[in-house]
Amino acid sequence: MKVLVVGGAGYIGSHTVFELIKSGFTVGVYDSLETSTKKNLDKVAELTNTEIDFTEGNILDKEKFEQAVTDFEPEAVIHFAAYKNAGESVEKPDKYYKNNVVGALNVLNVLKNHNINKFIFSSSSAVYGDQPSQLPYTEKTLPNPISAYGKTKLTVEYILQDYNVAYAINSVALRYFNAAGADKSGLIGEEVKSTGNVIPLIMENLLGRRKEFYLFGDKFATKDGTQERDYIHVTDLARGHIKALEKITKQNGHFAYNLATGVASSNKTLIDLSEKVSGKKLQVNVVEPRPGDPLIVYADPSFAEHELDWKAENSIEDIIESAWNWHKSQ
Repeated sequence: MKVLVVGGAGYIGSHTVFELIKSGFTVGVYDSLETSTKKNLDKVAELTNTEIDFTEGNILDKEKFEQAVTDFEPEAVIHFAAYKNAGESVEKPDKYYKNNVVGALNVLNVLKNHNINKFIFSSSSAVYGDQPSQLPYTEKTLPNPISAYGKTKLTVEYILQDYNVAYAINSVALRYFNAAGADKSGLIGEEVKSTGNVIPLIMENLLGRRKEFYLFGDKFATKDGTQERDYIHVTDLARGHIKALEKITKQNGHFAYNLATGVASSNKTLIDLSEKVSGKKLQVNVVEPRPGDPLIVYADPSFAEHELDWKAENSIEDIIESAWNWHKSQ
């Protein structure tokens, strides 16, 4: 099967490209390179001895994207291209609605024009918002996003439901919890060009490449006073996309699944594990919490385990070790 990965040069996208190729798919990539480079893709091509069909372009440029689809002729599309900083989205909602919603509509309308009926969407746990009484989140938890970022993801999920009914585009929305870690080869990982993710920021500070690490609050009503998240290894996420693609190859409809481990790890735990694996001490600067950030987030992944035959295989210790191996090699 030919699969076009939109945003495939990015962190999760490039790891998914790697897993797709290893699983026998023919893969093309469309990416603006606004927040990424081709470094991971070039390494994937080298590791798999494969030439990846690549087009540099923005999803807001509908004509260019349509030409890429015309040239590559995919049977399915996996969509990663979105801005993802929840705090920034509160300050700049126009930026997020334009790229994340209008851009996704452009992609879907091109699929409609070309009779492509398989679409995997990179959604987010941010659709649930901050509902501590509902933890762990399940797919039956009513969404209640608190940031513009989360609202854009939920909006696209509603669009996918309607496009399935009206145009028979089968789709899966994968609600990621916190993607982290790197491929165990140590050869591809999360680039730090413009990341705001906590684990790579910890690593870069431990390596002396950044001067200050900011911890956004340490007096929350949690076990150790810091925020807690459900961290999932990026390779586990990548495998989830292949399972989702298999799902809509066999069954028509629109589906949504949590991809998570079911375990919440605190920021302090991340720091402690990172210091242990690196043998270094992190200089921590505690500052005010960010707007739009939930206190605790974790999910029940059993629905995806049952429906997709998918399960996270990596622990938080695996995540930290693989991230450290990647960052220290750069």
